Amino acid sequence: MFKKVLIVTVLLTSFATTASANALYEVKKGDTLTKIAKVNKVAINDLRSWNKLTKDSIFIKQKLIVNKPIVATKTPAKVVAAKPKPVIVTNTPKQEIEVSPIEVKDAQLSTAPIMKQANNLSIKGQAIYSLMIDLSKYLEGIPYLYAGNTADGFDCSGFIYFLHAQAGLDITRQSSESYFAQTANVVLPVVGDLVFFENTYKQGISHMGVYLGDNKFIHAGSKGVEVASLESTYWKEHFVSFNRFNSLTVN
Repeated sequence: MFKKVLIVTVLLTSFATTASANALYEVKKGDTLTKIAKVNKVAINDLRSWNKLTKDSIFIKQKLIVNKPIVATKTPAKVVAAKPKPVIVTNTPKQEIEVSPIEVKDAQLSTAPIMKQANNLSIKGQAIYSLMIDLSKYLEGIPYLYAGNTADGFDCSGFIYFLHAQAGLDITRQSSESYFAQTANVVLPVVGDLVFFENTYKQGISHMGVYLGDNKFIHAGSKGVEVASLESTYWKEHFVSFNRFNSLTVN
């Protein structure tokens, strides 16, 4: 596990636009949280809330949100991911099953819980996914922190909680195993769906990330928030499934 003294926070804007770097304030020598609040004409409690700060200490070159994050309300364009060619896995000489394009071990398929297949992504889900992907670009490089779920640092499920909560989905902070139980399986994932792994640092569901398309995903690993490939040997061996929160599917 690598820990760095680095805090990066992000301004959430409408899904129709990307976050603007001009809305982030970079801490300078001599700054205090009170001074920054006064200059930007905002309440100090708002600064703490927007930036998920648990204490008032700040650091030079730290980036702080100084405007109230905006949650999209208009109907977004549908998020569409390229559909990769499926892999055909033969279970018996007379039956073939389509699975995701990741090569998954038979043992993984047999031990994974049987789950309901997700329906289409809802309008609300499309908006949340768009905001999440915009936000995730600004979180790359934040260090790993066990049980972390703020811009001070993340673990894998804390990263998922932060992304979804900031994008407007009201979920509680839980483990990757608990999130897995609250989601439905997706055969053909779209950008923004969840990806789950097992037997990484413990037995069973133990890691998760957000799918970016082209067999890539973003997650909070031991090196911090980074983009990784599902085609790498390690992640291919531990891959379980693509999933989607039940609250983001069409009933």
